[in-house]
Amino acid sequence: MKLCPYCNQKISFFGSLFGGIDHTECNSEAIKHQNFLRNYLRKEVMLGGFNKIAPKEFAEAQKFLSGTLEAEEAMAAGFDDAVEEMCDDISLDDQELQKIERFLSDFGSRFPEAKPDEPSTKEYVENMLNRYGSFRTLAQGRILYELQKGILPKQPAPNGLMLNKNETFIYSWGSVRCSILNVKTRYRGRSTGGTYRISKNFSIRHTEHRGKPVSYTEWKDVGSGILSVTNKHLIFLGDERDVKERFSKISSLDPTSDGFIVNLSLKTRPAVRFTMSGSSRDVWFASNLILKAPLFEKNT
Repeated sequence: MKLCPYCNQKISFFGSLFGGIDHTECNSEAIKHQNFLRNYLRKEVMLGGFNKIAPKEFAEAQKFLSGTLEAEEAMAAGFDDAVEEMCDDISLDDQELQKIERFLSDFGSRFPEAKPDEPSTKEYVENMLNRYGSFRTLAQGRILYELQKGILPKQPAPNGLMLNKNETFIYSWGSVRCSILNVKTRYRGRSTGGTYRISKNFSIRHTEHRGKPVSYTEWKDVGSGILSVTNKHLIFLGDERDVKERFSKISSLDPTSDGFIVNLSLKTRPAVRFTMSGSSRDVWFASNLILKAPLFEKNT
């Protein structure tokens, strides 16, 4: 029979209606403790440290949830909430980075030193807090901040990327799918006419077209490949064909759930869509980096 992870008592299949123990209060207490840990950690990260004399609710929550992973999940969620809030202005500045570093140092000191055959305490804490990909978001926010300061990301340009004079490679993403929006024309209506016999071996055919041209759009998949961004172009190196768009021709950028659409000031090809592998935060990072790329000036 299954045991309650909080009170360690049996969980009856039929519930309290047939004499089993009611665990509603256990579940309510668990949610209360999870919310406290999440909110408390978010607040401490935003303050830039971790109080060594934590409130009694912190110890109570850890004790109540000790038989589960819910304490670690709640603290990781609180850390992730703070990271998301710090990066909400589309960058992670020096002061915010120092807050993160002080918090990690203070928070890690609460844990015992690891045994020689185990991962270090620092690794354990960072792995626990990185459950929702927070450190990847921190790195992305830092790249956006440094780009504003004229510092390039430390990423090599992909093979086959050709740059023009005074053009600087900034960043690239792999496993990107590209589609082009084409504007096409078809005719709707009918044609009429007749044949007029002039002589035995000669006749004339008269035709009149009464149809009207109708424009329509159609997305065309052009394959997958590497999407690179420079200070002048958005360049897709595909397995079927390449696509190169100049920033001066880009009118706007619309993020989607799995990528973004680049709107162009071109009549026959008004948009290009890029679909990326990764989370919505990867899309957030890519969209904002592309918006900042044309403004990049290298810090010399």
